[in-house]
Order: sequence, then C-alpha cells, then structure tokens
Amino acid sequence: MLGIFSKTIDSNLVEAISYSGLDFMIFDQEHGTVDLSTIQNHVRAAKMGGMISVIRVNENNHNRIGSAFDTGADAVQVPNISSVEQAKQAIEAARFYPKGNRGVCCYVKAANFGTKEKSRYLLDSNKKKLSLQVEGKDGMNNIDRILELKGFDVLFIGPYDLSQSLGYPGQVDHPEVVKAIEELAKKVSASGKILGTFVDSFDKIKLFKKKGFRYIAYSVDLNLLAKLCKTIKNEY
Repeated sequence: MLGIFSKTIDSNLVEAISYSGLDFMIFDQEHGTVDLSTIQNHVRAAKMGGMISVIRVNENNHNRIGSAFDTGADAVQVPNISSVEQAKQAIEAARFYPKGNRGVCCYVKAANFGTKEKSRYLLDSNKKKLSLQVEGKDGMNNIDRILELKGFDVLFIGPYDLSQSLGYPGQVDHPEVVKAIEELAKKVSASGKILGTFVDSFDKIKLFKKKGFRYIAYSVDLNLLAKLCKTIKNEY
C-alpha cells in the first residue's frame, strides 16, 4: 500500500487526494496541528474516494488512542515504541475486551452515533488496524519481543528519528542507518507483521517495496502542494 502523511486542516484537500487512487492517508497529530474535530471530517472526506484513514496520535496515551478510533478512522499509528511494555500499553488502549481495555462508548461516530448494534460495533472495532512505530535504539534492542505480541498489525520504522538515535540526525541514507533499517526489516518480515516506513523520494518507493515494505508513506500533502506550485512557477 502507498499513501502520504497529512498536515492539512482542510478536509476538501483530503477529499481531493482521496480520488487520486492512493491507498491511505496518515493524519498527523505528532508533528501537526490538526485536532480531532477536524480529523473526524478528514475521515469522512477520505471515505469519499475509498481511501484508508489513519491517525498518528501524538503519544502512547490510552485516551488519545481510543478517541482517535472513536472518529471512525480505519487505523491508528502510535509513535516512539521502545519497549514491550509500551507496545502492550498501545494494544490495550486500541482493543476492547477480551483483546484489550479500550474505553467503551457506543455513541461515537465510529458507532454511527449509537445507531449501530452494540455487539457488532465492539466486534468490528477490534478488527481496526494498529500500527506501532519503532524509531530508536531501545526499540531496536527490544524488537524481537515486541514482534512476539499479538494485537497489532503494522511495525512502522521511523527513519528520521532512528537516524538521530544512531547519532546521524537527518542522514537517513547513512550506511549505519541503512544497515539498522535492513536489520529491522528482516525481523519484521519474518514475523508476519506488515512492514512500514516513510520515504521522501520516488526512487525509494520501488526500492523499499522490493525489500518487503508493504505500507509506504511518501512525503506530506502540504509539501507536495508547495513543490508542485514551485515547479509551476519555475516553468513560467
């Protein structure tokens, strides 16, 4: 699957992108300013073109993860997972009993504002996707035990934070960073989890796809728009 990160606060832009054929869009609360009331509209907009909606919450927090799913989003992505305990915490927050301990409210948008049959809502919610981000040395050291856990679907490697953790901030193509990503990728692929990452160049899309990455986020909506406008200006 191929998608992009999003920092826009305009749901019309999300809807327009949904008609592009891209598979998913990640609404970014970790490095963005968009709030849940706006994201709820983004989720509606994404559905117009059949695009999967993902919310990256800004922290591994029980209420934030549950509230993100309450919007009706198809998936939630949790950053900075460094330990088994943190991974378990995210899974607990994302799943209803018996798979977790997510706060229960059957009157949210995800439950069609209370009109969806309650047992069906709870069952369907536990089928939503959960993505955990590993992006540092501690996460690398604990990756084997993290991958043994059930209850999450995607292991997302964050290349930029990983480069900083390894002492090469921003140098995602540094040999040591590339080596670390490849080591993580092999373990994730062997575990059966979906392997994901972020890229910001076209050549890396095909390269990472060949390496087994099945969930690739390319660039950011507003950056893509800014670059397009600059290209148009340069052609003038």
